[in-house]
Amino acid sequence: MTALVKYKNPTEYSFYIWMRNYPESSHCAHTERFCKFGKTLCIFNAKKRNDVNYLEKRILDEKPNFDPENLQDKLIAFEHMIDFYKAPPMSRCWVIEEVEAEKNNYIERGIKNGKFYEIQKAKK
Repeated sequence: MTALVKYKNPTEYSFYIWMRNYPESSHCAHTERFCKFGKTLCIFNAKKRNDVNYLEKRILDEKPNFDPENLQDKLIAFEHMIDFYKAPPMSRCWVIEEVEAEKNNYIERGIKNGKFYEIQKAKK
């Protein structure tokens, strides 16, 4: 049987799924839950959870005996996840930048044989 499910507070829910199922190991299921928690925070833009000190307190409230070294590793990984999510990708589309081009031209940038190039091309 299947049913439609709605998570009322997905950030909090994903935190508890991760923490309540978290033995301190590197098993792929534990890593997936940790990443799901981080991604959920990013997607829902949970500002308070992006504070590493707040996260550390919440983890220790839930698991007071959390290995200190492993905790620091998780907090660093969490910061990296947040940075990764915030970083903009390189665009394959048109981008407007503060550079000069001749009228009816655009600038093409790329890499050829390991070297950067930038040329002006006529708009078609």
